[in-house]
Amino acid sequence: MVSSKQTPSSKGALVWDLPTRLFHWLLALLILAAFLSDDNRDLHERIGTAILVLVLFRLIWGVIGGRYARFSSFLRGPKAVLAHLDEMRQPNPPQHIGHNAAGGWMVVALLLLVLTQAVLGLFSQDVIMYSGPLAGLISDGLSARLTTAHEILSNVILAAVALHIGAVAVYFVWKKQNLVRPMLTGRRTDLAERDLPPLRQRAPSLLWALGALIVAIAAVAVLLSFGE
Repeated sequence: MVSSKQTPSSKGALVWDLPTRLFHWLLALLILAAFLSDDNRDLHERIGTAILVLVLFRLIWGVIGGRYARFSSFLRGPKAVLAHLDEMRQPNPPQHIGHNAAGGWMVVALLLLVLTQAVLGLFSQDVIMYSGPLAGLISDGLSARLTTAHEILSNVILAAVALHIGAVAVYFVWKKQNLVRPMLTGRRTDLAERDLPPLRQRAPSLLWALGALIVAIAAVAVLLSFGE
């Protein structure tokens, strides 16, 4: 947490590392593509597989990634969440460097929703034309129930995404805090490098990210192999 009156630097301080930013925007594009490709089941399946890889990558990156990408940096208890919501009533609330307490849980909720949706898609079918890559491992009755859950969860994810976008809009309009620009550039122009931990802690080697991606791809490949 930092004071809203802190003197900004011209360039700003790096908060979001590159892998975190790429994940964020790729996931947003893939979720949109998944909704638009619902009538093309083969393409929809490929997009769902890519989403599953991305989410698994983010779960790994949440442990080994940059300081503010790690779950340990933004997951807080109920008291912290309530305290943050109370701060929102202040005209000049303190600004959090990474995710605030409420936003952190929104991130986790979205990840779990999308992960569940991707897994459900593996077991879904439409009885006539399409079967998910793992649908053959379970009975038709169970697959039908999971398909229904997959369809219902689509609406839940839409609502969660709308809530997320709404929260960003509230910060921009009401609190005059632009949360989109830092997720594009990685930098907070209202913060100075000297006020944050060493850069190495905030932007680990991209080799770590590549390793995490390889592990995520391998995990999904092994999972899909059970349906062959």
